[in-house]
Amino acid sequence: MKEELGCRNEWLPDNHVSGIVRWDEMTVQTVSVNPTIEWDDSLVFVLSFNDANNDKVFCGIIHVVLAVQLTTGQQAQITPLLQAITQGSFQGSSDPQTWIEAVKTSARDPSKTLTIVYDDALSAVYTTLTNQSFTLQFLHSLAG
Repeated sequence: MKEELGCRNEWLPDNHVSGIVRWDEMTVQTVSVNPTIEWDDSLVFVLSFNDANNDKVFCGIIHVVLAVQLTTGQQAQITPLLQAITQGSFQGSSDPQTWIEAVKTSARDPSKTLTIVYDDALSAVYTTLTNQSFTLQFLHSLAG
């Protein structure tokens, strides 16, 4: 199975499954840059930077905080005046604000570069209300 991809055997892990992992094409890229803020409409925050080939790349961060809450419970009537209520819940949310502030700080201060990990094969087109379109690459992480 390792030989059918045309790669050297030492590059493939022992648990490699053909068709799921493509070792002959690099899609996840890492760059250390000072990004440029391209667009911010309080819904999507768009940043750009140059990749290793000096091509302009766009990525976006959704401003909307995603929150999920799951609550379950039970109620038992003990007497007409007394009842027992048991309730448990779980709540989780994401905070994109830390990534947005990291981009803003790096864009304003050239000495503070960001390490950006993105996928150059996965993208989505975002069109603003003013009909400006950005092809956004999938953003894995920001650090800096």
